[in-house]
Amino acid sequence: MPSPRALTESFFDFRARINKRTTQPEPTEAKLERAISVADLTARIDGAIKAGVPGAVLVRGEISNLNIHRSSGHIYFTLKDPTSCIDCVMFRSDAARLQSPPIDGMEALITGGVRVFAQRGRYQLYCTNIAALGRGALEIRFQQLKDKLEREGLFDPDRKRALPLYPQRIALISSREAAGLADMLKVFKRTPWIDVKLVHVPVQGTGASVHITRAIQDMTRTIADVVIVARGGGSLEDLWEFNEEIVARAIVACAIPVMTGIGHEVDVSIADLVADYHAHTPTEAAQVAIAHWKQADDLIDTAAIRLRRSLQSQLQDARQRLTTIERHEVFRRPKDRIERFRQLLDDNERRLRAALDRSSANAQRAISRLEHRLHAQHPRTRIVTERQRLQRLSMTLTHRADMRLVRIHGQLDAFDRQLHALSPTNVLSRGYSMTTLKNGQLVKSAKDVKRGDVLVTQLADGTVESVAKDPNQPELF
Repeated sequence: MPSPRALTESFFDFRARINKRTTQPEPTEAKLERAISVADLTARIDGAIKAGVPGAVLVRGEISNLNIHRSSGHIYFTLKDPTSCIDCVMFRSDAARLQSPPIDGMEALITGGVRVFAQRGRYQLYCTNIAALGRGALEIRFQQLKDKLEREGLFDPDRKRALPLYPQRIALISSREAAGLADMLKVFKRTPWIDVKLVHVPVQGTGASVHITRAIQDMTRTIADVVIVARGGGSLEDLWEFNEEIVARAIVACAIPVMTGIGHEVDVSIADLVADYHAHTPTEAAQVAIAHWKQADDLIDTAAIRLRRSLQSQLQDARQRLTTIERHEVFRRPKDRIERFRQLLDDNERRLRAALDRSSANAQRAISRLEHRLHAQHPRTRIVTERQRLQRLSMTLTHRADMRLVRIHGQLDAFDRQLHALSPTNVLSRGYSMTTLKNGQLVKSAKDVKRGDVLVTQLADGTVESVAKDPNQPELF
């Protein structure tokens, strides 16, 4: 097998021979014998590339002409820099391992090997990995978040709220050092009656999105008609904090309409897409917020003109109606109308008198019936009747009370006799006695007494103390 150097030299020598002008009108037999096939030439080129280029290379460049084949899933694109380009292909098996698909214009670091594509007669970079670099990586993250929020319907115009026509309180979320803030404040000076409150937050750098989110969330506790989130222009990296998901969701959840004015006219952030109104610059945001106020003078003048014309028209109509009324027959012969009213008044008087007579007769009959009922139930008669009934009730109650007292006295006498018969004092008076120990314990049996115990005997007229002796001990005397 020839060495790589021999293959390289043979290739270039052969190329020089092909490009050399020949004067022979027809190839000779000797030249035909030295000729090689296209396949051999392609193989030599492939071998030269393999010999001169490492098997795996890292190439940095910009992706363009991206084409993801629908049926095969292979990815075809061109990798270029300012002076050169190379065709690239990534097979489906390698593309499936990518965290995110590449996009046109993305700067990337490609891992792969260079080989000849014989069917097309050209060399290609066969990619095994694509890593986004710099702005390209941010653009991929931007596109992925944009697709996600769009699927959730956060960009839907029907979801967004209309800005107030004449806001009186505006909350401005921005940095004191932000570009464009001075221009916004100049715009607001045209409407000094509007209360503009600046909420200072960092608008660039890592962690700025957290401060922006908190400021938007705090708007729920602030009395404001509209919220403006703004900052001046910058690179994609400078504006990236407004592409964070937490900022977008805070804008959507804010109870107050939110307007954004971020960057230049060509800059569009995720915050712009979810905001209720997207102004292309901070100055435009301020102008949109007070746009209707700027037209208020013209509107008032127009309304005054319309009101004046309306009043003049109504006055003219009133005058015409008054002229018509003046020409009416009623005003030409006013006594006729008075006489008709007098006749109507007489008719009404006759009907009223007849109605009064009927009412008076009905009232007389009702009074007669009431007098009869009153006589039948005269108060004196009712008093006498009630007195008699009360006397009977009093006699009945007195009799029942007396009978009740007799029964109670009899029961009390019986209880007294029973208590007297059961009284211990009465029992003792009949010759009985009751014996207890000194501690008050009642003696019920001889077993309850020990030798030497002091016994207290209760009699009807007093007590006697004694000392117990042992019945089994003989007496000495």
